[in-house]
Amino acid sequence: AAAAPAVTLQLADVELQKKTEQFGVTEQGEMQVLGSWQDLEDRATWTSNVPAGVYDVWFNWSHGGGGGSGFTLSVGESTLEGTVTNTGSWQKFQEDRVGTVIVDSDGELQIGIQPDEIVGGGLMGLAGVELRPAQGSRTVVTEDAWEFRFEPVNVRYTRFLIEEYLGEAVAVSHVEISGDDIEKPYIPTEADVLALSQNDVLEIAGGDIVNATYTDEVTQANSGGSRLLTDRLQATYFDAQVSPIAYTFVRGGNGAVNNVRKRLKRVDPGERLIVEIVDYDRDQTSSPDQVLFEVSVNDGEPIQFAATETEEYSGIFTKEVDTSAKVEEGKLTVKRGDRIYLRYYDEQNTFPGHSVPREDVVYVNEPTDAKVQFLESRAIPVSEGRNGPVRVTYHERPEEADVSSVAFEAPLTVEVIDPDAAKDSLSEVVVSVTTSDGATADVRCVISGAFSDVPNSGASDWALEEGRFIGQVVLQLGSKTSPEIVPVTPDMPRGLIGGGVMEDEEEGVMLDDSLVTRVLNVTGRDEILASYLDEVRTDDKPQPIDDAGRLISNGVLACTDRDYDKPITQLHVGEKLYLVVTDADQDSSDERDSVDLIVTTEFGEKETVTLVETLVHSGVFTGSFALKSSEEPTAGNLQPGEPEIECYFGDTLHVAYVDSAASSESGTLELSEDIPVVIGTDGLVAAFSKTFNNEKLAVETRFHIAESYFELFKSHRELGRSEEERVDLDAGRRILREVMEDYPDPKYVPRVSYLLGQFAQELASYPEAIDSYEMIVRQFPDHPLAADAQYKLAQSYEESGDFDEALEAYVTLAATYPRSPLIASVMIRICDHFYKAEEYDIAAQVGEKFLERFEGHQHAARIAFRIGQCSYKAEEFKDAGLAFDRFSKLFPEDDLA
Repeated sequence: AAAAPAVTLQLADVELQKKTEQFGVTEQGEMQVLGSWQDLEDRATWTSNVPAGVYDVWFNWSHGGGGGSGFTLSVGESTLEGTVTNTGSWQKFQEDRVGTVIVDSDGELQIGIQPDEIVGGGLMGLAGVELRPAQGSRTVVTEDAWEFRFEPVNVRYTRFLIEEYLGEAVAVSHVEISGDDIEKPYIPTEADVLALSQNDVLEIAGGDIVNATYTDEVTQANSGGSRLLTDRLQATYFDAQVSPIAYTFVRGGNGAVNNVRKRLKRVDPGERLIVEIVDYDRDQTSSPDQVLFEVSVNDGEPIQFAATETEEYSGIFTKEVDTSAKVEEGKLTVKRGDRIYLRYYDEQNTFPGHSVPREDVVYVNEPTDAKVQFLESRAIPVSEGRNGPVRVTYHERPEEADVSSVAFEAPLTVEVIDPDAAKDSLSEVVVSVTTSDGATADVRCVISGAFSDVPNSGASDWALEEGRFIGQVVLQLGSKTSPEIVPVTPDMPRGLIGGGVMEDEEEGVMLDDSLVTRVLNVTGRDEILASYLDEVRTDDKPQPIDDAGRLISNGVLACTDRDYDKPITQLHVGEKLYLVVTDADQDSSDERDSVDLIVTTEFGEKETVTLVETLVHSGVFTGSFALKSSEEPTAGNLQPGEPEIECYFGDTLHVAYVDSAASSESGTLELSEDIPVVIGTDGLVAAFSKTFNNEKLAVETRFHIAESYFELFKSHRELGRSEEERVDLDAGRRILREVMEDYPDPKYVPRVSYLLGQFAQELASYPEAIDSYEMIVRQFPDHPLAADAQYKLAQSYEESGDFDEALEAYVTLAATYPRSPLIASVMIRICDHFYKAEEYDIAAQVGEKFLERFEGHQHAARIAFRIGQCSYKAEEFKDAGLAFDRFSKLFPEDDLA
């Protein structure tokens, strides 16, 4: 509302009620002054028309007696108490704000000044009174109310916070919140809030959670009981979105034509754009609703349009907007380079109390000069001991380089920057890729923000804005005569962006890319050329844009078994050395190519050996060389017909291969392998007196013997007969070693480890016992002894003093083997531990769980009594009494009852 004008009270209009004869208005120079105010019954009153509003009351006054006089100012029904300021002289006047008053309605008001205390020879010298409209927020305090007045503000909720107060509590009897019209407050509401709960309408506000429950009386449960079904819904506001879109028609593999939505970014003059507004808050009726939005060209005047809901309850609104290069009715007049701004005011959103403009922009297309380049790729192999595919990284080519290096293990990736071709999110361009050998492939490049520094959440929008296209095609070793469309294999990269164009030129149909794929056949000596025809340029002359790349691949060297499968760690004189090099960029022709390696030994042998490609365009090179015994080898005497490497017992072979084209910083990669030549092997002679035809019988017999030694070991240990104890221990361990040597079947390992763990546990060798038990539970979790091993593992931790690990092992036992009969013993041990540690509340909780699960256990009475002890020692005497009472009722025949 507009601010009310200031109200000035004229001294000529004052009405006086006086007891002091001299009290009245006098002339002091050019100024009128109301003075000689010396009696408490002297009163001044004005009657004036005052518009409704909030006013600051200003007095122009003087006081020469030190100030301090008190008075009461009444404005209608509002009152203020004030104290006169000392101005230093009765003739020196100054303006001061006395306070703030509120006038609720227009009309005549009486404004009066009544003295409360007169100090220093008079109340004041009054030269003027003015009611000025208050600026900003004001707090008006009266005897029974506080009023807070401030500039209008859009709010969705209010909060009244009392940060500090005197006394024990604050009592607020009534709260009103209103706008300009105080006669129509927002709070209290017109409707009775308590009565709303009785009607048939669910009133909700943003942030409310609606809980729905339903009792299913008839269910399929065996017990025949009912079932309570629940669900919840949170009421909130939706942040609207405005987007320019378009539609296109796409034919599916079954021949059906589908209407596909796409995000629009650029249009040519004369094309149509569709404005889509998603605002579920504006779906307010059972029929299609409408919302208003604005469209402006550059900084021109906005034009208002109405978008209609696509269907009932969808909350999605669309409007078609046509453009034109010339002035036409009902169309936007645009030219190249213009920007079309779309703006929608979101009145209900998650930013409380504020209408937020949602904006987007559409560019009127203009010619741009395209750029094309191969993204450099590098294949990073996995660390030793880990399985998995190589990790591929992509980056832009350094400025000083003319040719991009592309890894053979990764798809060939092409980047095109051409904003005028990026009209919508489904725009695509085609790049022709050709090798120097003559192999070709057309690559489909689509809008993509992949392999950029932009976060994934906004990468697609950024790519559309910049006009960035990405396309990928699989690389395959081959020549121009090799097949261009091949079946998809498990080793091929998946999830290609764009991909190779596989349209059958004769049939005009698309092939199934889940079964076959387009590849680019390339060899190590080829240079790869990408060519993109930029049809729309700033000089209006179509021009092909080119870029070059070259294949690189990190070689892999291995010394393997005779099947070229598994790597080996040692060699034997008289056998053969099998070498494998995998290096795709060394495949350079339509013949079987070869690579050279250098083999040296510590005894002086040095030969250059040749590995030959296994198949044409395989990129895998193999070779085998006999190991000839020679204490003094001769370097350089390798015979190609019968290649032999001279070495001797205890010698070491060094195999080295230099990859001249690798994805390293230097461009080369040196690979080497060191393989020792063994001195010999140890023979094994075993003497035996009896052979078992039945292996199971033999193993079981030995296990029984070992277990018998273990029982003897425990008996002798209890009797303190250390010599017999040591003999029993050695004999038991010897039997177990013989079992593993004579019958090296993994199925016997758990039982052997369990017995060894028992021996170690009895000897208090807890680390050894823990290793034995852990091996069983980790490697043989399904073995019948696994649960017992887990229990023994926890026992070993507990006996070694590490109860934290023991507790974790006990909990693991309960979670992994819930049906194990050892669970009861576990819970008893845990309860006893916490009781001894004086953590009585935890001990009592474990005891309660024990009674719930093992009510008929032989130690249930002991645990029930222990619960009462825990509560008693925790000084929870009421709980202790209840626990002992339950104990006496459940176990009346127990001695402790």
